[in-house]
Amino acid sequence: MTASPDLRARFSGLSDGWVRFDGPAGTLPVDTCVDAIADYMRSPAPANLGGSFAASQESDAVVAGAREAVARLVGAQADEVVFGPSTTNLMFAFTRALSQQWEPGDRIVCTQLDHDSNVSPWLLAARDVGATVELLEVDPVDGTLDVEPLKDLCADGRTRWVAISGASNLTGHVPDLARATAIAHEAGARILVDGVARVPHLPTDVAAMGVDVLSTSPYKWYGPHAGCLIVRDGLLGSVEPYRVRPADYVGPARWETGTPQIELLAGITAAAEFMLETPVAEEVERETRLLALLQEGLHEVPRVTVHGPSVSPDRAPTVIFTVEGFSPVQVDELLAERRIAVWHGDNYACELVDALGLRPTGGVVRAGIVRYTVEDDVLALLAALRELTA
Repeated sequence: MTASPDLRARFSGLSDGWVRFDGPAGTLPVDTCVDAIADYMRSPAPANLGGSFAASQESDAVVAGAREAVARLVGAQADEVVFGPSTTNLMFAFTRALSQQWEPGDRIVCTQLDHDSNVSPWLLAARDVGATVELLEVDPVDGTLDVEPLKDLCADGRTRWVAISGASNLTGHVPDLARATAIAHEAGARILVDGVARVPHLPTDVAAMGVDVLSTSPYKWYGPHAGCLIVRDGLLGSVEPYRVRPADYVGPARWETGTPQIELLAGITAAAEFMLETPVAEEVERETRLLALLQEGLHEVPRVTVHGPSVSPDRAPTVIFTVEGFSPVQVDELLAERRIAVWHGDNYACELVDALGLRPTGGVVRAGIVRYTVEDDVLALLAALRELTA
């Protein structure tokens, strides 16, 4: 159940002694990621792309290597991998470009389960062209999502895209993506899966899943702050991105406005390779056992209420809770005084917090299990909460 000391030693950010449950918002970078970024910056390689001289060619190789590494991680092809400064940034650019093909009355389906980066970009793009956005509703008790109502929303042939979470960043719930993909494709719609909270914790193979687009963020899997879109089946060439005129017109680079952060791509390669050293499927059991220890322990703490689905190996290891007599921000602050890092609020899952009726109390407290989480971390959090509620 415990991460090895050797693994934890690879995260220098743990050296201050804090207990870190803030991973769903961003993990610590692994040592090889930090080294790869520094090594690139110290080398003769930093140069713009596409030149005939050695430094430029080395930078070209870094970019190509990053595409290959991310492709291996998520079961894609290298020429399907688009990089950007963040997934949110990429989503706004992508939906704006897609909307050129929409007409008034066309429909986009989003869900109440999703992070707002998979809702607001669609809302704004649809608004600009007169399309509509429908939200698939979650169960107001546990926040789970039934995708069957999607069939009715797609029945008239006006649904162009379905945007759905691959795993909730708030509760960890994973909807039936295979069924959602089948419904969308049967109706002639495309599907985009937000994989940001999924890829670090659950096996993800875009080819096997059959989805059209997958998003992921390397800083959620021990890499640097950046975003990725995996865009499949020739879609990259069928949509006209907003870009400068001299930019590359072929392949994923046509979606990358300006010179990429090449040093960060070196770090992304290292982080992806770290993930592949111990495949996600091998981590699921350990993370699920820690999640069970945490969630079951929370149920035993007086005045603590856990929200969301039960523990299972097919969800992300993230849990949310509230504490009677304390607002989520107060719990956050009191835990921080004890050197325990959590998050509070809606964590950008705006519709989900509203659907669960938790907005009036200030949202929730969120804690997440990651690869460097150990049993002692869970016990420390539970002990601190028992102290707060005594």
